[in-house]
Amino acid sequence: MVILKDSTNKDSIKEQYDQLWKEFLNTDEHKVENIIRIANNQLLTKRDQWIRVLKPFKTHLTWIIPLSAVATAILLYVIFIWVALLVE
Repeated sequence: MVILKDSTNKDSIKEQYDQLWKEFLNTDEHKVENIIRIANNQLLTKRDQWIRVLKPFKTHLTWIIPLSAVATAILLYVIFIWVALLVE
């Protein structure tokens, strides 16, 4: 892949960009913001995309809740098996 500044198609891409900007001027603001947000996300590296996706999980509470739910489910399963063995 060639970087855009070294590309031979740089002028045609610039014309497409200018045409797209003119169309943006006649479009809903929220729709344009969403398009720009998606384009910015696609320009990021895969590592940066994953960091952005996992950013909400950096707090302790969002890890404690699912882990405690899994631990509770496992504990209930073990207690159920233990009680079943005692009853038998």
